[in-house]
Amino acid sequence: MKIAVAFSIVLATTAVSAAAETASPLDGLLERASSYVRSYVRDFSTMVAEERYVQDSHPMPETSGLGRSVDAQAASQHVDLRSDLLFVRPGASDRWLTFRDVFAVNGRAVRDREERLARLFIDQSSNAVDRASEISREGYRYNLGVKERTVANPMIALAFLQPEYRRRFDFRLGGIDVAFGTDVWIVKFKERDRPTIFRTPDNRNVPSMGRFWIDGGSGRVLQTELETRVGDRVMTVFSLDDRLGLAVPCEMRDIAWVNGTVVTGVATYTNFRRFDVSTDETFR
Repeated sequence: MKIAVAFSIVLATTAVSAAAETASPLDGLLERASSYVRSYVRDFSTMVAEERYVQDSHPMPETSGLGRSVDAQAASQHVDLRSDLLFVRPGASDRWLTFRDVFAVNGRAVRDREERLARLFIDQSSNAVDRASEISREGYRYNLGVKERTVANPMIALAFLQPEYRRRFDFRLGGIDVAFGTDVWIVKFKERDRPTIFRTPDNRNVPSMGRFWIDGGSGRVLQTELETRVGDRVMTVFSLDDRLGLAVPCEMRDIAWVNGTVVTGVATYTNFRRFDVSTDETFR
């Protein structure tokens, strides 16, 4: 699936109007969430984390023409990937890019841990983005099912709360989730505009929908859930990292359907650190 989405930073402006006085509670909640995401993009850029991403395939039983299960069935598969996951806003770009660099598969090292992604941007290589994209594509071959699982990104749903993407969606309140807090609201979204943000390789529209869990007072996003019309689903939970003073993704769960096979993934994130402090910085 192709993704036509990039995180961008938009300078906030303040305006007072009669319309603002009559804004609905949902409008105010979305404005606070958008402001939070704009700030988050600036604060979270130039961050790298260690990702453990476990994927499993679950082939559906084959059936005969009479609807009975038959013995022939593809074997289940399992893979345990360890990667460096890089979040960066290169140069003066207004995009926030995410790159994966797999360093171990099922406990076996597939490259040295030299932090090669971060070094590309620290050294300010002129082709850093292109080279980082190549490195990410190298790791696709270890994925189960569809190799280019570009939707499996813990941060991707946050982009929809930026103003330039927000206007593409319809939103509605889904109530308070007391499991998260007394002022944490579920906001449902559904893509309205065409062409859609996600598209198939042959450029067909793939509408997306889902939910945000948003703190009413601060606009902080505690959880995201994204679904697409083709059956992809990505859920991310955020938690506060006291050392960084930021909410970071702590877990991502994703589901994809590939020719009658369900592929599930569970990713966890640790060891968050910045890489723009010094060119001599030693990571880990």
